[in-house]
Amino acid sequence: MSETKNAKKEEQKGAQQDKGASTAVIWLGPSIAGVATTGTVYRNGLTPQMQKAVREVPALDNLLVPVARVVKVRSDLKNPQSAAGICYNKAIEYAKTRGGKS
Repeated sequence: MSETKNAKKEEQKGAQQDKGASTAVIWLGPSIAGVATTGTVYRNGLTPQMQKAVREVPALDNLLVPVARVVKVRSDLKNPQSAAGICYNKAIEYAKTRGGKS
């Protein structure tokens, strides 16, 4: 595996560990009716609605970002071809199925 792929896997692994119940994460995806509003901060774990959404569309998990990484991910969101941009588009599709605004 290339060094870039290894680095990305390690970063994702670290991000998953950062999303524990004691670490604050912020939702950088679109507002989703009945689930979350853009900018929602989760300090003590995710709500049942967000947990269900992440189970239904695992890409949404990439938009739940540790507060320390917000600037980096927001920058990545400007590029629709980035991983964050692709996940954001999946979140928009999910929001539409729930009758929400994007």
